[in-house]
Amino acid sequence: MENTSYNIYNASAGSGKTYTLTKSYLKIILSSATSANYREILAITFTNKAVAEMKERIIDSLYDFGKVKNAEDAPSMFKDLVKELHVDTETLQKRSKTRLKEILHNYAFFDVSTIDKFTHRLIRTFAKDLKLPQNFEVILDTNLLLSEAVDRLVNKAGTAPELTKVLIAFALEKANEDKSWDISRDIFDMGRELLFKEKYEDALEVIGQKNIEDFNTLKTLLKAKIKKAEDNIQLAGKTNLQLMTDNGLEIKDFKSSYFSKFMMDVSELKPTINFNAAWKQDFENTALYTKTLSEDKKATIDDLHPTFAIHFQSIKKNFFDLAFLKNAYKNIVPLTVLNALQKELKNLELERDEIPLATFNSIISKEIKNQPVPFIYERLGEKYRHYFIDEFQDTSELQWSNLIPLIGNALESQDEKGNNGSLLLVGDAKQAIYRWRGGKAEQFLNLVHQTKNPFVYFPNVENLPANYRSYHEVINFNNSFFTTISANITNAVYKSLFEEGNKQKVNHKEGGFIQISFIEEDDKNEDELYCNEVLQTITTLSEKKYPLKDICILVRDKKHGILLADFLSANEIPIISSETLLLKNNPKVNFLVNLLKLSVDSEDYEAAYAILSYLGNTSNYPKHEYISENLNKLEKHLLEAYQFDANILKQSSVYDGFEQAVKHFNLVDESDAYITYFLDEVLEVEYKQGASATLFLDYWEKKKDMLSISAPLEMDAVQIMTVHKSKGLEFEVVLFPYANSHIYKELKPKTWLPVAAEEFNGFTDMLINKNKEIVNYSEEAESIYNEEHEKLELDAFNVLYVALTRAVKCLFVFTKKEFEGKTENPKSDYYSGLFMSYLKQVGIWENQQLHYQFGQLDENNSSDQLTNDQEVIKFQYSYKERTSFNIVTKSGMLWDTSTEAALSKGNTIHQILSLIETVDDITECFEKLVKKGSLNSEEVPLLEQKVRSIIEHTELKEFYAKDTIVKNETDIITKNGIILRPDRLVFKNNKASIIDYKTGARNVSYKDQVDTYANAIEEMGYQIDKKIIIYINKDIIPEFI
Repeated sequence: MENTSYNIYNASAGSGKTYTLTKSYLKIILSSATSANYREILAITFTNKAVAEMKERIIDSLYDFGKVKNAEDAPSMFKDLVKELHVDTETLQKRSKTRLKEILHNYAFFDVSTIDKFTHRLIRTFAKDLKLPQNFEVILDTNLLLSEAVDRLVNKAGTAPELTKVLIAFALEKANEDKSWDISRDIFDMGRELLFKEKYEDALEVIGQKNIEDFNTLKTLLKAKIKKAEDNIQLAGKTNLQLMTDNGLEIKDFKSSYFSKFMMDVSELKPTINFNAAWKQDFENTALYTKTLSEDKKATIDDLHPTFAIHFQSIKKNFFDLAFLKNAYKNIVPLTVLNALQKELKNLELERDEIPLATFNSIISKEIKNQPVPFIYERLGEKYRHYFIDEFQDTSELQWSNLIPLIGNALESQDEKGNNGSLLLVGDAKQAIYRWRGGKAEQFLNLVHQTKNPFVYFPNVENLPANYRSYHEVINFNNSFFTTISANITNAVYKSLFEEGNKQKVNHKEGGFIQISFIEEDDKNEDELYCNEVLQTITTLSEKKYPLKDICILVRDKKHGILLADFLSANEIPIISSETLLLKNNPKVNFLVNLLKLSVDSEDYEAAYAILSYLGNTSNYPKHEYISENLNKLEKHLLEAYQFDANILKQSSVYDGFEQAVKHFNLVDESDAYITYFLDEVLEVEYKQGASATLFLDYWEKKKDMLSISAPLEMDAVQIMTVHKSKGLEFEVVLFPYANSHIYKELKPKTWLPVAAEEFNGFTDMLINKNKEIVNYSEEAESIYNEEHEKLELDAFNVLYVALTRAVKCLFVFTKKEFEGKTENPKSDYYSGLFMSYLKQVGIWENQQLHYQFGQLDENNSSDQLTNDQEVIKFQYSYKERTSFNIVTKSGMLWDTSTEAALSKGNTIHQILSLIETVDDITECFEKLVKKGSLNSEEVPLLEQKVRSIIEHTELKEFYAKDTIVKNETDIITKNGIILRPDRLVFKNNKASIIDYKTGARNVSYKDQVDTYANAIEEMGYQIDKKIIIYINKDIIPEFI
């Protein structure tokens, strides 16, 4: 039965899906005057950016609706809702204002969320049932967790005998493949490929219950099966040869001797055996002799043909059984390692109370499917009646199965007014490019075609017909191109996506331009040719007055993006790319990291050289002279030239040490995104893992290839990004170089093949290398291969679709002129072949022509200009110029530094005082410090005496009394955004006294500093009572100012 509250929208690129989602959402919440049913809506999408965009659209629409004075000037969405809700303008305007106020005052109930965040809530809700720690931490970066598990696994070599044998066997296999003996990278790659993917979950669950002995038994079993298959092949070959001999037949009696020679090869089990020849495909109906053979021998061969065929089929079956067994056997050692790695990961997660985000859906699926829906709602504390799911084509099977019970309950039940709940799905199977992340376009297709529907109601399916993003020429080109090349798609359902589902209507934007350019087939100069084409195009666009910020270069392979970025930078074209945004590529960040490396190892000459190389850029001396002069006395040079004590990085937290380095070396004045983000990352690591320099450096080595800042929004520079990152975005001009990808290319593909558990020691699946040969293993293997091959094909077409539909006005494609061998037929399994085939089909292909244009490249007349009037933000330091007490003492014990021993007691007491609010805290404070290991018990008497001499000082004791309100080391943010941190503030009767601790001689600047504190506190509405500087030297001298 069809239900109008269950709607699916097919939303091709640029078709206004966000508009549709927003309007549908607003229609529900504005349907009545008193309704607060926004609390009953759950809107789900896949990225935080999409969440923010959807929330913004809803809030902005309500705000705009609330300002509507008359229907004529109202936004188009407002007019649509007036008609659909059957209300007048004034009513809708009032409802919009009311609903906006309600949402803003109850924002927590405004539930627009990523699907991962919602699943996280479910897991938190059922944590106890799942036997999970209540305070578990979510791990977003599985690579870091995986890397640690690999390290721990490899470090067990030599201590765990059985595991050591496995790791040695794995290393030997890699060595035989001419790879490095260092197996860590291979184990990491294998784990990343296989351990966190939903489709492998069942197989991994079975092998997770196995131990190394089970794998050894399986290995022995496979060996025996391989031997048996080899014996069967040889026996069948020898039997056929014996039949020939016994019946007086010779090798030459057979046509071209192919059959008899093949049997000889089989009997010797030669490695060249194959079944590629045409006669081997239909042996039963193949003539085995020539017409000139004698009639009696013809009759003999005819009589023997059925027997030959029986043995031939036995050879063929055993040959492919053998191929499968050898394939599986090759993967036993990697599978054993994978199993050990999986167990190491589980141990890490348990030790740290961590759960990878990638496993959320699996965890909750096992719990939620056995629970009645009302119980789930009761535990969640909410009951949703309306569901919106955006980008449904990217939803994984488990994500969808976890939502089905909740959505089904909403659709099939009624509220007190007799109204059913609703579901709105928006997606486009042509833009499903995240299969590697669990996305499954087939789910969307099954719902659209109603071949699989988990609900009692059937959906109302609607296509969003128009493209509101691109200009006419771009829309028409993509309509024509994808409809034409859809003939190359094997699967009929996938083909119809592009053949029938890609006929978008145009909008009011007339014009547009497309150019397809080919480079000649020349592998040696391919990179140079692509780079020059791109540079020339950017130059042309600049001449046509297109700002660089309007241009985006899309690539499929990250290495091509790096190459283009380097080339364009060398040609003075400003660029923004994932590489330029990486922290590790920022010279200042690298300088700080090298300082830390030097603090850990004073003989790290590579770090020392890098430090001097950076500083040498601003030196008055030639760089090479500067480096050679100071390389062997770097720490002394840093102290003399920059007043920077390298030991500070040992004696303070890494964060504080870096901040001081930033200041001493004058790395930044204005706020710097790279430094700020880097310091944020340092602080995060310190919070989670501790303040050790070695810990941070280890973290940096594992994460540096992934840590990057966000792209500046208003920088006039060409953007370079992968097609996957561009999804959901649009650009005035798109350049798509290297558009000659292999459609079916996979890197070291593997797959799982189901087997009979009783025949394979309890294993239900075998891990095998995926290649064309596996179609011969069994009907199931053929089905798996063909299905994955078709999915690979769809994914490649989808990536191409996403790339070509990002352009608003201009699209430039750069591909390669490639032919099949010496023919003039395009390579149909490459993107280049698709472009060539299309141009041939539309009748404009010329063998000598390299550029094909559609539309006209007009001069850009946009008035969008960059402004440079952003407010300059000063870099803010969060430390006072002193070292952290706790870390100083501990690092001193660890590193045994001479500087630590020389630190004055004044500074130490300074830190103790920051922990004391009143005189009653003294004893407890020292006890805690001794317990933590921050102080030795021998140090306490002298230090406590000194502290008491301050706190019980006749002029000071009133500021440490019990009846005062005290703030130690508390940040004050001024109206100008400057952060101040006085040592001690004492409040009483709306008056504040300021105390600052100093060591050494008096200094006029100290008074200025305290006056600055006083001004800030007065601006907060307090009167200043006393301003005191306490000098902590041999004697305690308070200075009242």
